[in-house]
Amino acid sequence: MSRNTNTKQTKISEIETTDNVIASRGGLTFFLRYLENTRVYQLIEHHIGKIKGSRKGLSTREFLIQIMAFLMDGTNTSISYFDQLKSDDAHASLLEISSDKLASSHQIKRFFRRFMNKKIGREIFREIIAELFIWRLKLEEPEYIILGIDTMVLDNDDAHQREGVEPTYKRKKGFQPLHITWGAYLVDVIFRKGSAHSNHEDDFTESVKRIVEIIRSRYREDIPIIIVADSGFFDQKAFEYFEEVLKIHYVVTGKFYDYLWDTIKSLSKDRFKEYKGNGIWSYVEFGFRYKSWEKFRRVVFTSLVAEENGQRVLNFMGINSIIITNLGMDQELTNRLESAGIGHFTEIEEIIRLSHERGRDELVHRSLKEFATKEQLPFKHFAMNESYYYFQVITHIMFESYKRDVTADVIPVTSYPNTFRRRLIDFAVKIVKHSGKVTMKVREIIMSTLRLKELWERCQRPPVIQYL
Repeated sequence: MSRNTNTKQTKISEIETTDNVIASRGGLTFFLRYLENTRVYQLIEHHIGKIKGSRKGLSTREFLIQIMAFLMDGTNTSISYFDQLKSDDAHASLLEISSDKLASSHQIKRFFRRFMNKKIGREIFREIIAELFIWRLKLEEPEYIILGIDTMVLDNDDAHQREGVEPTYKRKKGFQPLHITWGAYLVDVIFRKGSAHSNHEDDFTESVKRIVEIIRSRYREDIPIIIVADSGFFDQKAFEYFEEVLKIHYVVTGKFYDYLWDTIKSLSKDRFKEYKGNGIWSYVEFGFRYKSWEKFRRVVFTSLVAEENGQRVLNFMGINSIIITNLGMDQELTNRLESAGIGHFTEIEEIIRLSHERGRDELVHRSLKEFATKEQLPFKHFAMNESYYYFQVITHIMFESYKRDVTADVIPVTSYPNTFRRRLIDFAVKIVKHSGKVTMKVREIIMSTLRLKELWERCQRPPVIQYL
């Protein structure tokens, strides 16, 4: 005898509207409360001043809240999306501002246009980023600092009439900002046109000089600093400047020339050793002087022999690199390394590791691009896109800080923006106002799984940015 296992299910029979304030981006309020209590708004206002129109216009603070929420949200990166948000009471409640203070797309465009008219340029934004860097340094208290230098191409090939969009080395038209990174943080940025190559004019040495002076004057004068960069920054004058003036270490990928190959081929095979890292590499160390150089420097040649799984690599498919460094070449600097407990960084295998792990800087770029959701910048004028990009960078720094200060035990700090948004931004909330009190309500499963009460408490007391 068969049994009917079908049970009657209650189906939705109609759809109605509600006056309840319901939002799908509940995590934005947590992030914005964190921003408020770190005093990052005050920091930005301190540097850019009051940027508003008439007395009836929005304040700088109200613009900052909405722009940084827009960037953190990432749902829609079109400036016209502000018009849609302006009609959403729930969005105003998430931002904890009144609905009449929501900006239209025209107001946002005028806000960024004022950066062009008032000539508030890159130096002011770089000062803000430097303050955030010092804030994180003092919190994390490193005994040494490794800085990565690289450029990042923003593909704007299909964006018409963009001032500064020019051909890049990737054969795409776009922008090519110069970045200095420290771990997950961008610590200095120079926004540039697309044709500006890695070692464009004096951008490389100027940015390194600037950040080194900030570290020594605002953090610690004697802390070891190591610069790691690819062959785009291979520059004899830069090396001399780092050695003789700044007194810092560098590990930079060099360039191959026929006479360099001749020297490598003349070396005895007995001198070659094996290094196991991201694969199996054959390496040799020797002193070498490029023809334009005035002195010999420490050089390490590496050649990939096998993949990490042991699969041998054919000679014509091999990956070769030449590494230039001054690690171990200056006793005073070596003493600093030893005092910091990293005297072993002068060993050849550590130098190879530093050079090969340079690719981790690309992870910061990947995170920044994913955070922005697209590479195309929204405006036609270079100065407006420049300021927009700096706001992206600043918000990304605060995003990385938020993961470490607030959410580290709920989601890994290595999580990329899309993963973070899905878990800790995109959850539904109901906002209720009663007896002069505003309450955010969430489902119990969300509250317990994401430990929202704990996160909320941390957002009230984050480490505060102390700025000059």
